[in-house]
Amino acid sequence: MNNRRYDSLRNKLVLPFALLGFIVSALLSGITYELVADLEGRAIERMLRFEMEGFRYRKARNPLALQPATTLIYGAFLPDPDLPSIVPPAAGVERIEAHRIKERDYTVLVGDIAGAPYVLLYDRTFVDSSLVQLAWLLVGGTLLMTILATLVGYRLARQVVRPIGRLLDEISAKSAAIDPHAPLSFSAADYPGNEIGRLVQALDQFAMRLYGFVQRESYFASDVSHELRTPVAVIRGAAEVLIESPEVSDTVRQRLRSIHRQAVRMGDVLEAMLLLAREEGASGDPACAMAEVVDDAIADCAPSLSGRRVSIVREFEGRPIVSVERSLAYVVISNLLRNACAHTREGSITVRLLDDRVEIIDTGIGIAEDRFPDVFRRYVKGDESPGSGLGLSIVARVTELIRWKTTIDSRAGVGTRVVVSFAASVPGPV
Repeated sequence: MNNRRYDSLRNKLVLPFALLGFIVSALLSGITYELVADLEGRAIERMLRFEMEGFRYRKARNPLALQPATTLIYGAFLPDPDLPSIVPPAAGVERIEAHRIKERDYTVLVGDIAGAPYVLLYDRTFVDSSLVQLAWLLVGGTLLMTILATLVGYRLARQVVRPIGRLLDEISAKSAAIDPHAPLSFSAADYPGNEIGRLVQALDQFAMRLYGFVQRESYFASDVSHELRTPVAVIRGAAEVLIESPEVSDTVRQRLRSIHRQAVRMGDVLEAMLLLAREEGASGDPACAMAEVVDDAIADCAPSLSGRRVSIVREFEGRPIVSVERSLAYVVISNLLRNACAHTREGSITVRLLDDRVEIIDTGIGIAEDRFPDVFRRYVKGDESPGSGLGLSIVARVTELIRWKTTIDSRAGVGTRVVVSFAASVPGPV
């Protein structure tokens, strides 16, 4: 099961809108503030120069003319003990400065009147207070625009994501209630006529093609298994009759028993193949004695060890009865045991049966570490393997169907330990 955590597509779409709204509104607010502050500064500078020129003109005509003195502007000749921070200018030079005098901010124009250093001061208290209020208004506007952009982004993202979520819900519902005998279809007419509609149409076409592949594979496996059951049953029946015949010698009877046993095993394999093709783990309420399955698998695999110094050790520490079809359990155990026999040149193969699992431990060539990720894939086998690479793949399919768990622990040159854990078992005597 894939436990990967997925990010929300809706959040990924909303975030750019929110960032765009914030960046644009903050940029506009900053530009607005700078423009207003610059205009205010220019207006104050023009006002001071106008007052300076007016006083200079009045002073030239009337040496006793009064200095400018209003609520915001007043002047003084330099040096002035109340204005120690203002330095008299050079002759014929005017300059604009900013000063903080007695805890108040001023814009200052320094020049000369009739050859005497003179200064005009403009009280910026009201202007600065207004700029602060403007800054707070712009901050509030920036936050408001960010919220509006987020809401617009959320609405648009919802419209975009809604059909995708509906498609996901439809796929999940159909996957949960899927009928292997009916095609999985999706209607593009139920979705918008854009890229999402095209996606649904492509998904429907893919599902139909996939259904065709699955049906052909299922029909092939079912048909082959069904057609082989009759000849296998004939072979089995003929072997049973011949075994009971008094005219058959003991040597021939032993051969006939081997043929009969293999016919029975072939019948089990065919039954397992049918169940796999139908994706059915059990019919009715089956009860499988695992001790008998293990004994049969050992009896079938023992002849393959002829001529090798390999022994099969049988250890029964439990005799569980599990709720699976016997044919499926036999396919799992026999494939694993045949693998152990095929890859063990000398030593032993231990088959240990417990109440909740069966362990198959061999002293064979082992499995290289780099092959572990692919060990259950079809047609994947080692260089020294005589098989076709299907055994462990079949084991994986069957254990997934009956909800068993298979784990492999192996070291190259040392051996392999395979553990098959039963998902549901009822221990009991056989």
